[in-house]
Amino acid sequence: MGEAETLSPQQFEEFYAGTRRALRSYICRVASNETVADDITQESYIRLLNAPPMREGQRRSYLYRVATNLVMDYRRAQTRQRTWWQHFSRFEQSTDARLDLIPDMHKLFAKISVQERALLWLAYVDGAEHREIAEILRLKEKSVKVLLHRARRRMEAILMKHGFEASHG
Repeated sequence: MGEAETLSPQQFEEFYAGTRRALRSYICRVASNETVADDITQESYIRLLNAPPMREGQRRSYLYRVATNLVMDYRRAQTRQRTWWQHFSRFEQSTDARLDLIPDMHKLFAKISVQERALLWLAYVDGAEHREIAEILRLKEKSVKVLLHRARRRMEAILMKHGFEASHG
């Protein structure tokens, strides 16, 4: 795996070029908001640049872990803000004015938790192994299999409820 090292500007550019699209796609899906995804993508790379030296093999997991934490922080802040407005002003504030423009699948995917979206995306879109998912989401590797199974079943139930057929695989 090599020794822990700080990225040179050229190494960072190569790493960025090789990971940016996948990371942004992951964040878009988990956050369900492209504008927020852009901000979180940028912040994730900034934090990587400011992180202590690490081995090359740890960088991707670190980057995804930071992005996941930032999405969860964003969601918690959204919930607090929504609760505050409902409690103090009885004003129903829309958290995403573009909700009507999001395709149906995005709406359905948003019905599961951030962690479930992250698990499904990392496993089935990015093709990450349970070990890597565990590292990114700071879970135990054995828990990933169970949580992934539950997320898959929950998403399947949501899809079936909305007229999609169940997969038999």
